[in-house]
Amino acid sequence: MGASTMQHLVAAWMQAAQAGWPANHSKVLGGSRFSATGVQAALRGKVNCVTFAREPFPAEVRGYQHRFGAAPILIPVAQGSERTPHGTFALAVFVNRSNPLRRLTMRQLRRVLGADPVSGSAVRTWGELGGSGAWRQRPVHVYGMQPMRATGNPPGIVNFLQIRVLRGWPWRKDLRVRTDTPRASALTRIVRAVGSDPDGIGYSGIGYADPSVAKLAIAKHADGPYFLPAPGNVKTARYPLARLIYLGFTPDIDGQAKRAACRLVSLALGPTGRRLDASDAMRFLPLTATQTRVSRGLAHRTLGCALHVPPAGPAVRRPPGTTNLDASTLTIIGYNDMAGMVRLWNRAFARHHAGVRFIVRLQGTRTAPGALADGTSQLAPMGAPFSARERRAYLAQQPSGPVGLRVAHASNDPRARSSPIALYVHPGNPLRQVTLDQLRRVFTRASASKGRTWSMLGLDGHWATRTIDVCGLAPNTALGRYMIRRLLHGGRFAHGYLAFSESAGAVRQAATDRDALCFGDLNDTRTTARRLAIVAGPGRTVYTGTRAQIRSGDYPLDRFLYLYVRNDVAASPRGGLVCAYLDMVLSARGQALLATAPPGYIPLDRRELRHQRTRLRGLGCTRIHGMVSPTGR
Repeated sequence: MGASTMQHLVAAWMQAAQAGWPANHSKVLGGSRFSATGVQAALRGKVNCVTFAREPFPAEVRGYQHRFGAAPILIPVAQGSERTPHGTFALAVFVNRSNPLRRLTMRQLRRVLGADPVSGSAVRTWGELGGSGAWRQRPVHVYGMQPMRATGNPPGIVNFLQIRVLRGWPWRKDLRVRTDTPRASALTRIVRAVGSDPDGIGYSGIGYADPSVAKLAIAKHADGPYFLPAPGNVKTARYPLARLIYLGFTPDIDGQAKRAACRLVSLALGPTGRRLDASDAMRFLPLTATQTRVSRGLAHRTLGCALHVPPAGPAVRRPPGTTNLDASTLTIIGYNDMAGMVRLWNRAFARHHAGVRFIVRLQGTRTAPGALADGTSQLAPMGAPFSARERRAYLAQQPSGPVGLRVAHASNDPRARSSPIALYVHPGNPLRQVTLDQLRRVFTRASASKGRTWSMLGLDGHWATRTIDVCGLAPNTALGRYMIRRLLHGGRFAHGYLAFSESAGAVRQAATDRDALCFGDLNDTRTTARRLAIVAGPGRTVYTGTRAQIRSGDYPLDRFLYLYVRNDVAASPRGGLVCAYLDMVLSARGQALLATAPPGYIPLDRRELRHQRTRLRGLGCTRIHGMVSPTGR
């Protein structure tokens, strides 16, 4: 008993469980709208499982501890939806559309919503969040829901934010509270308030966005990565404000009830449960492989479940285009410029995995996403991350987004197609270096709306009043998308921006236009345009894009090569081979091999390599007896 939004899904799970285990006798009780009703029934001994469409309130946990001597046994069984109304949906942080801020870390968000419990201080100005110029001293106006209802409990969304973001901090005292009215919900009113207040910031559901506000990208840590509240990021649980739904069992559950609980959890976390998630009207999302592993571990430790997943029913028809090969074959389709390293990796891998066969078709990055989505390939080498269009097409075929592992830095070798980005000016321009903040002000539409002159970059004399002609790659190209994400923080290029389809055109423009400031490939050696040094970092280090600066991970506009795999790789028939292959690529040996392969791509620096190996483990690949295999296989 509990949340009505989960009732139909749990009933479907229960029906499937009873079909698989005729001896199982369980019942889903109706007549309940909220999880709180299920909690009260559990405390009265009427039910032993509560459907939690939110995290338990502190008072509910105390009630369980008083009644049973322990907190409820909470097992995550699915993710919330992306935006289904009236459900458990992911949250977004909104600012007014005129605000140049486009991203926050979780720590910054904590300081926005909460107050330091010792000093009582909270973020007061946009300068504290990185705002510059006129924004530096402007006040921050924070909008949100009522932190505590008359019942003594917070709203479920507030409770989630207290657990996930505030983590023990109180809400700031000057929170501008919006409540439900007969005409509009609190979440709708928060978005409207932010949209009408240039200094506003607030949280709401993703689906409540309107043109007056902008959604912020959120990062768990200060060094990123940042993720927008987009469908792929929510489905893969990379977006930090995605949510979960739970089954909450009473701590005294025992005997046949415990066995039934294990059967239900086992089904919910298996293929049948995932299929029912996708068909439910609330559009709950299946757990990721990592989340499933955590839930299995919780069920094992708290309920003693062996978690034998029941049969998934009739076999699912293979997608069109799926290669019908045995589990010892790996198909690799994608970026042609990675052919040299892939050839060396395959040769080295085959020496330690007897009988493995490779099918390799490297005809360009554009060929990789479709082949990975329909199951034709298991590994997709790419010279850039998935574009938004490629991701949408992928998600139309697969329930969760692809995962891209960085495997090499881009190259400053002129032979390479994938290069870091550099800034170019006319050879007669006296400018020698530029900072990222200066570039952002020049290239971003919002910040350069009042004029764009060379004085913004420190030039004086007759150069001070001359207009900068900004140019670079089109927004739909790999380099254009990179600069939008890395430099503009998701913003738009300035008015008058001259876009080219290829780097060579942008660099030629800088060579012929005395007022041009253009970005393009760093490794372009066919031009008379002069490349600018970039000043970045706390020590204001000057970077010129040397191989050493790229290899160390310090060059500010570096790019990467990727190997993309499906999110469920560990559970796939060839998951063991794919996991082992990726482990070899991300080993010292694999990195040394790519360093010797033409056309001169650069191995990952140590920090990046450690990070990518951690992400590999997050896919469900774990080390067993010196080899890497998918968890549980």
